[in-house]
Amino acid sequence: MNPTDFPKTLSPFSAQVLALRAQLTAFERLDPAAQAAARDVQLKDLVRHARRHSGYWQKKLSAYGSRARFDSLPVLSRADLQQHAHAMVCPPGTVLPHTDKTFVARTSGSTGVPVEVTKGSPVYEIVYQAHSLRSFDWHALDTARDLVAVRDAADGTYSRAWGEVLAEIGWTGQASVRNMVEHSPEDLWEWLRETTAPYLVTTAAMVTRLAHIALADPRGQRRRLDAILTFGEAVTPEHRRAATEAFGARIIDRYSSEEVGWIAFQCPRHDHHHALTASTHVEIVDDDNRAVAPGQEGRVLVTSMHSHAMPIIRYDIGDRAIAGARCDCGISLPVISQILGRQRSLIELPDGTSRLARLTGEHWRAIAPVSEYRVVQYRDGEIEAFVVAACPLTPAHTLAMQTMLKQQLHAGLTVTVTQVEHIEWESRWKRLDVARVDRLRSDPV
Repeated sequence: MNPTDFPKTLSPFSAQVLALRAQLTAFERLDPAAQAAARDVQLKDLVRHARRHSGYWQKKLSAYGSRARFDSLPVLSRADLQQHAHAMVCPPGTVLPHTDKTFVARTSGSTGVPVEVTKGSPVYEIVYQAHSLRSFDWHALDTARDLVAVRDAADGTYSRAWGEVLAEIGWTGQASVRNMVEHSPEDLWEWLRETTAPYLVTTAAMVTRLAHIALADPRGQRRRLDAILTFGEAVTPEHRRAATEAFGARIIDRYSSEEVGWIAFQCPRHDHHHALTASTHVEIVDDDNRAVAPGQEGRVLVTSMHSHAMPIIRYDIGDRAIAGARCDCGISLPVISQILGRQRSLIELPDGTSRLARLTGEHWRAIAPVSEYRVVQYRDGEIEAFVVAACPLTPAHTLAMQTMLKQQLHAGLTVTVTQVEHIEWESRWKRLDVARVDRLRSDPV
């Protein structure tokens, strides 16, 4: 911040965000034991609130005494969240001390199972924005400079790239955006090479695709970037190498979900992540729901400690990760050594180009009562959609789904819809609702 710009008169929202940012800065440097003590107070408060005000949690926790260890409490599955969302919501008058204003976040998630989460606002927004500012601080990003974004958003130029709070205090970098679904990677590269902003925001898969196109460009023009901020997918060493080779840039990954918001940020010194314990408690557990040791792989459970509108407690988010040991960067937050389970798929189109498939539960539920789906593209390009629905699909349903998929993916694709009782998901990776496999549909599995 430029000291000549002060004093500033801020809106109440921005003032609260900046105040919380200062608290987070202090918290992340505390001794881990002090962090754990503060975390435990919040967890106990959340569980007590859930017992008292959430019909779902009253029943779910009835067999657990008030002194039960947090890590002994039942795990919340995606199916639980899907089926009991309304029963989990706390009634008006019990959510927040100052306001009962809420909003609903809806997502199909990477499993294709539609879910919705009621969140308290403005608390959620204040926490979300304060953490965002800390991620910029960690990586010394200059928020007065511009960025380009390739994501699922409308094309355009936006004057407040880094958010309302920073814009209010004078950091007015602009964002130029291109929709990653509506444009081919080749067209996106042509657009990107003409821009000059030092930062790119996109998915890891898109980074790699753009890098390969850039490196193969016969014009030999390189597009240099200072940093690439990724979201929504597991970042691999291959992604990082591609970013460095093509763009001379480091990848900065941020781990989040629609259900709880920010979960972890990449360390400023290393490629691993730090869990944001001040607001989201992260557990990496084995098949018996017990914490794994550093270096071991397990399932990711998250607890949103500000989820008083709809308590999200020990939620199995569908990801797998490797637990880490304490970091030497000066940030004492818990370490996630590697996130294994966040990866989307690009569908290969008949002309050989690739495209990100944008499918949500709403696309399916507009046709039939679909609870789960998985779209697989085989080696020959054929698409098969496996669908779990509450009623037998009629020929009209099937035709409507085929039409929808061709509209969303590509009209020239061959599409088959298969209704199944359950979907065979891979066990190691997060359940991908869209995946490419290196076999034909007729090959034995």
